[in-house]
Amino acid sequence: MSEPKVEVLFLSKQEVESILTYRDVVDAVEDAFRADGSGQMIVPSKEVMRVGPNRANCIFAMPGCLENLKTAGVKWTNFYPAQPEDYPTIWAHVLILSHEDNGMPYAIMDATAITNMRTAGGHAVVAARYLARKGAKTLGILGCGAQGRSAIRSFDENFQLERILLCDASPQAVEECVARLGDKVRARLEAVPTPQALAEQSDILLTATTCRTPLIREEWLREGCLVDAMFAFNDIEPAISRKFDKWVVGNRDSDRIEILEHPNFGHLLRPEDVYGALGEIICGRIPGRESDRERIVFSHMGMGTLDIAVGARLAEKARRLGVGQTLRLT
Repeated sequence: MSEPKVEVLFLSKQEVESILTYRDVVDAVEDAFRADGSGQMIVPSKEVMRVGPNRANCIFAMPGCLENLKTAGVKWTNFYPAQPEDYPTIWAHVLILSHEDNGMPYAIMDATAITNMRTAGGHAVVAARYLARKGAKTLGILGCGAQGRSAIRSFDENFQLERILLCDASPQAVEECVARLGDKVRARLEAVPTPQALAEQSDILLTATTCRTPLIREEWLREGCLVDAMFAFNDIEPAISRKFDKWVVGNRDSDRIEILEHPNFGHLLRPEDVYGALGEIICGRIPGRESDRERIVFSHMGMGTLDIAVGARLAEKARRLGVGQTLRLT
């Protein structure tokens, strides 16, 4: 038997960024959650290596399979809050995609932009489509790094916002955010001095910090708000999970491990307070928002399947546009 010829599409960071749009990301992520809700997603546990000073940094693999797309894959990634050099906290991720039917790889691509766009600009936006109050006009963003900037662009495209309020421990980060994006979005960007002021004014509050101390308290949050917690209960008060009307997770299994069993705050959370998973809401198995008065919190620590869904859509688009290189493995 002769060896099969295996060719893969390779996409660099620059090539990914040149063709990937927030519409691509949001649509792919919504389809992935729908696959989860309909039982067509396989989400194995992440394999995490803790490295560096006090084991504060992580290098890990995020595998998964989307049976609706007949695609499996893995994202090899890192999270370095204790960065030894002047590098970003999240950088140089790699995504590998394989055909489900024969296991052969068909694409390798930089996943840095995919990670940033599909998190605050992807699954946070999809959650807001189903959980935010209709007519929400004010988005508050706590943390103005790459995730916060992605949220600004994607929420502005997907919602009719009037104001986007910005708060960060670094005033310079807010200033840079306004300078970089102020003329690229429809909503008005405004700096807010404190997390409390941000919470009190936001219809949708997105937290995108690396802080491991709660910055947002339950009593500051207004009636009808949605809290999109990208770092779960590291930077928001765990009491929000039980005092809000609904607590929605991204995936019951992965978020049980990464949120409910988290060593820092898991003991402050109760499994019975989880209302449901986002995919169950998207598939209509349980209701999402049921009144304008409900306060809802959405927390999700990410799944490789979301990156795989975006990557599969991106590989198809790249081939259609003639972007990328073909590498021969065998």
